[in-house]
Amino acid sequence: MVYIFNINLKGSSKVLHSLVKLYGFGFHLSNLMLNDLNIGNNCRMKDLNQGTIIKIIKWVEKNKIVIESALKQKTILDINKLKYIKIYRGLRHIYGLPVRGQRTKTNASSVKRKTSLNVNKTKKS
Repeated sequence: MVYIFNINLKGSSKVLHSLVKLYGFGFHLSNLMLNDLNIGNNCRMKDLNQGTIIKIIKWVEKNKIVIESALKQKTILDINKLKYIKIYRGLRHIYGLPVRGQRTKTNASSVKRKTSLNVNKTKKS
């Protein structure tokens, strides 16, 4: 097991596929980093020495890539900002409806069902 960015990665898997398991670190970015640092695509995580792991960490910091908990926190703050200023996308988040323009007449029933609003009904006498 190799410990990078507070995540345990399998030592038997290739570096390219292991780095993809980091949140915010995709295949393209992983491949770009390996090419910049001259690390082979067939290299395994257990074959990396401490110096190479430090190079990986410095490369991510140098290129200002936001990953893992910082990226999750940034996403949550962005959504909360949309909710606070009450623009259309923020209201869709508040009501639990699709945000990106999907149809709601026939689809999105599961989304509507998960966030049903409790409304007190009064009887008319």
